Formats: sequence, C-alpha cells, structure tokens
Amino acid sequence: MKKYIAKNLIYQPIQYMRGQDVRPYMNVLENNQYKPINEINKIRNKKLSDLIENIYHNSIYYRNIFDAMDLHPKDIRNTKDLQKLPTLSKREILENKDHLMNQAHNSSSLYTRKTGGSTGMTLHFKKEAKALAINEAIMWRCYKWYNIEVGDKQVRFWGVPVTSRLRWKEYIKDKILNRIRISAFDISESSCLEQYKRIKKFKPAYFYGYTTAIYGFCFFMKKLGIDLNSLNLKAVICTAEKMYPHHLEMFNDMFDCPIVDEYGSSETGIIAFQCKKGNMHLMSDHMCIEFLDENDKQVRPGELGRIVITDLVSYAMPLIRYEIGDMGKPSEKKCSCGVNLPIMEIVEGRKEDFIRTKEGQLVHAAYLCYTLKDDAVHEFKMYQNDINALSVQIVKSPTFSTNTESILERKLRTALGNDIQITFEYLNRIPREKSGKLRYFVSKLRE
Repeated sequence: MKKYIAKNLIYQPIQYMRGQDVRPYMNVLENNQYKPINEINKIRNKKLSDLIENIYHNSIYYRNIFDAMDLHPKDIRNTKDLQKLPTLSKREILENKDHLMNQAHNSSSLYTRKTGGSTGMTLHFKKEAKALAINEAIMWRCYKWYNIEVGDKQVRFWGVPVTSRLRWKEYIKDKILNRIRISAFDISESSCLEQYKRIKKFKPAYFYGYTTAIYGFCFFMKKLGIDLNSLNLKAVICTAEKMYPHHLEMFNDMFDCPIVDEYGSSETGIIAFQCKKGNMHLMSDHMCIEFLDENDKQVRPGELGRIVITDLVSYAMPLIRYEIGDMGKPSEKKCSCGVNLPIMEIVEGRKEDFIRTKEGQLVHAAYLCYTLKDDAVHEFKMYQNDINALSVQIVKSPTFSTNTESILERKLRTALGNDIQITFEYLNRIPREKSGKLRYFVSKLRE
C-alpha cells in the first residue's frame, strides 16, 4: 500500500473515528523535546498536579490512601513529592482494580489492554482514547528521529494469536497500519527464507519487533548468504527484550542502518527511546520515571534502581508510582542530538532476572549472555527451580562439540560457584512465552 493512502485515507480517518487522532498532539510533543530541561520539568509537574487533583476526587483507591496518610492533593507537586506515596505493584492493581478506576469515566467508552504476563501475572487495565492517542503520538515523535513517518511500511516480528478470529483481527490491523507480520513462533531456516521473499516484495521502510526474533531471522539470512542491505531500511527497532552485545554484533553485521533500542510497556507506551547518538531518552514530558533503591529512595545518577512509573496522561485507571518490574540507571549525561529529554543509561532487565545462590549472592541473568552465547550455541534458556540447582536448555549450532558442555559449565561456575548443580537439556527449539518472546532466565524461587 502506498504511504499517502495508508496515512491519509486509512490510518488517520480510523484513528479519528476511534477518538485517537494523534494530530492534535504531534506539534506540541515535537516542540517539548527541544525545550530546556527546566521547562520540560515544569510541563511534567503541571501534568502531575492536575492528575493528582483529579484522582483524589474520582478514585476510591487513591482517596483512601491520601486520607489514611493525611495527605492533600496540593502536597504532591513534583517527582520528589511522589515519595510521600507508596509504590503500586501488579498484585495491588489486581486486588484493587475496581477501586482504582476513575469514577468520572464511563467504562463503556474505555479500551482494555493487557500485559504479556511474562512474569506469570497477566494484568488487564483500562485506557481512555485520549491517552492512547498521546501514547501513539509519542511513538511517532521518536520514530521521526529516524525519518520514519505514519504510513511507512513496517515488517513486524511479533507474536501471532492462536485462534483464527484473533488472527483475522490482527491481520486487519496490520493492513490498516501498512505492515506485514513475521511470526516470532516460527523462526526456522525454511520459514525465514519464505518470509524474506515476502519482505523483499513488500519493500519495507523499517523492521520492528522482538530482539530475539529479528536476531533469529538474521542468523538464518547470514547462514543462507542473503544480503539484507538490499532492503535499504531506515532503521531496525528492537523492543520488548534487552539487546545484548551478540545481538548488536549480528545486527551491525547484517544491516547498514541504525539499530535502535526501544524501552516501553503495554501499560505506559514508550518509556525511553534511543537517539542517533546512542542515548536512551526518557519520555519525561508525559510521565514521571523514578529509580528507587530497596528503601524506596531515589538512587543517585549511575546507580542501579527499580524503575517506577507514574503515567501522567492516563486518568481512567491511574497508575501512580507503578512498579513496572525492571531495573535501570538514571543519568545526568547531556546528549548532543538536540533532544533535551533526560537520559537513562541502561535497562538491566527485570528484578526477577537474578540467579541466586545459597550464600545469598545475586548474579544478574545478563551474565548468561556472556557465558552461554557463543558460536556453539544457537539458543539457550536457564531455569532456577531450587536454590541449589540450575537447568539449562540449549539448541546446538553446527560447531557444538563433545567438550562444549564442559566449557560452558566451567564458565558458569566462575560466577556461580562449584556447589550448585547444573544440568543441560538439548532441544531443537526453545519454547517461547505466549507473547512470542524468549526469556533467557526463569526463576521459580520465592523471595
């Protein structure tokens, strides 16, 4: 489909009819990112004050919290003031869903969204059309950094619904958004070759999707000697999964275009987006992002903390100091790209993504990518079901040899010690999550 038709005759009219027209917000958001940081903070604080005032009068859950803590809406005026309020967990949302809802909103006019449930807890939440439109406008603001515009053709490496009804619904959505979908559930040499023929005919402007799915596609393209540079992509945008060095090495080898890291969630939309200078800019003109230590205090720049989000544009089911489950580092670094939105140094991954030893040591699951990912291993996944035992699933590559397992075990024990039991299981393919993501590490241990 031609870009003009996709943008002006399909996407924009449909968004308008749904009450999710992005056009009223695009210019404002475009200008926000170039304002001095003190002005961006003023915009954020004004939105926070308006939100707090509204939910105090319209959300039973938050009114009870304010009254119990002898707080008034005027006591919350900036991110520092937010520390007067407790954080909000997924469990608390599930247990207080009805009381969280904003009584001023008609529930029949709201849209239901859900998280992927990769941590074992699927969360359903409500959003009003305006909030969804702003989230969408934020996305297009970021994509514009790479000259990607509404209507540009996208190849989407994503999950595919199981039922035919939902598959048909996603097919229609893909048509409207001028994109084709590559199933993250079927990344094999034969399927990737067929999909490449489809992609080449489609002539996309950019790739978007799960890091591991795009990586798997590139792996087989490289094996088959297919040059992906002939696609002339504007960018490859990776999301939903952390991009590790071996991913980036493959992408840089296969693409002569920017490789972009996107960090976001179903609940909030984009939280941070990577600019052309390689920095992750926080969308702090429409959300408060905190990085907290174990005592719920803000960490210093460069220190690792729990990421806590306050969505400033979604009033229907307000999420104040929401524990999104990820770890990251704030930064005072200034970027030369021209965008003045603040920077997050890295995203470490979920707080559940730590291997634990009986001595109390915590080893981040990212360690696995530096020990298990080599030429002899195509895919891997580790489970910890017991404090003394780890199970490693591996898909062998052609270079896997008789002594590879002992080499891998020795590497693991460098950080994990000699007492822990490590077992290996060999599969043809690592099972994906329901969403299509590949989680490298799953812990079944309770805190």
